[in-house]
Amino acid sequence: LKWLTASRAPAGPCGVSRPLWERAAPRAPLAGQMQLNGMLGQALGAVVGLTLFVLLMSLDAVEQNEYGLMYNWVTKSLHKDVYHGGTHFIGFWNKFIVFPATVQTIEFSDRPGVSHAPMLHTRTKEGLGLHLSISFQYNLDPARLSELFAITNTNYEGLFRRIARDQLLEAASEYEGPQYWLERHKIGDHMRRLVDSQLQQSCARLWGLQLQVIDLPDRYEKSITMTQVQQQMIKTRRNEQIAASIRADTEVLRAEFARRVQVVQADAMANFTQETKVAEAEATERKIDAEAEAVGYVRKKLGLSPSEAVRYEQLNAYSGLSNATFLAGVPGLAKVGLAAATASSVLPGNFMQSLPGAAPAQPAPQPQPAELLEASPASAEDVLDSGSRPSLRARRGRSPSLRQQMMNLFRDAPGAPAMAAAAA
Repeated sequence: LKWLTASRAPAGPCGVSRPLWERAAPRAPLAGQMQLNGMLGQALGAVVGLTLFVLLMSLDAVEQNEYGLMYNWVTKSLHKDVYHGGTHFIGFWNKFIVFPATVQTIEFSDRPGVSHAPMLHTRTKEGLGLHLSISFQYNLDPARLSELFAITNTNYEGLFRRIARDQLLEAASEYEGPQYWLERHKIGDHMRRLVDSQLQQSCARLWGLQLQVIDLPDRYEKSITMTQVQQQMIKTRRNEQIAASIRADTEVLRAEFARRVQVVQADAMANFTQETKVAEAEATERKIDAEAEAVGYVRKKLGLSPSEAVRYEQLNAYSGLSNATFLAGVPGLAKVGLAAATASSVLPGNFMQSLPGAAPAQPAPQPQPAELLEASPASAEDVLDSGSRPSLRARRGRSPSLRQQMMNLFRDAPGAPAMAAAAA
């Protein structure tokens, strides 16, 4: 309306400008109405745009990892309702003050880019200088965010840092130097309890605490290190003794089991030997019985007397000798000499010279079987010539007294026993 009233038409001939409706009304009523409607449309559009702008300004969003408190910047008041994750209609006169919903970390150390405060400096219970590097994690209590804002506004991290520093220094001064080596876990738990109790009074909760670096004077740390090394060596020697004892027990068990194995094997070998010897004895007994039965059968068939049976066994034993030759059915010394000449081809050269009454041996070719047949046709077929086992070759239709003639020959001929021994 102010714009409509302020709008002026171009100055007339007299140089006086008039309002738009005064100029348009008398000349063209319809055109003036159209202009008025256009102006009203523009004003309505401006109002709609302003309304949309106000509506858009009344919307605000909170991230998923944040909490939001609605703050009225007109009345400077804070609502206690907590918003979390999303877009909300709060009015253009309100805005969100956000707080982190995730775990936050505060670290006391000298690491660049990570540290929030320098290392903690204090003294142990006995007065030694102590430097500590500690980090802890916390998260805010969403139900008490308005209370936290009333205490620190949004500078809560500085408050938590001061609280943690005081509690950590207080806890660190209650322990002696060696305890930081031997009871580090216990000290960390103590610090965690103290910091958590104070943070809960300041609208937060402790999530975790890490005792990273414990720095004592170098000489003291060196002495503690040597002490720890000695204690570790003691534990090592003790464990070595336990291991040696276990190995000794193992060897005893191994020896015991080896003894049991040897006993079992010895029993098995004894049983095997017993069974083997019993079997061999039974076999020998059966063999003797069979031989006795065979000798009895031979005596019965040949009609041998006991002495003849013994003589038969003696000759049979000769048949088991290797490289033995016998001449049978050769009467007289000449034929014994012929047999000796035949045996000289087999016996050593000094054997014939050792016979009583024997002439020195002359080098002569070895008699062949054909020559023996020609020299003694009557007895050539009675030659017993052995290879591996001598066998008696007799003429077909031989007299049954041939065996008796052989026995008489070896019994009566001079040098026959020595000849038989040499043949053996």
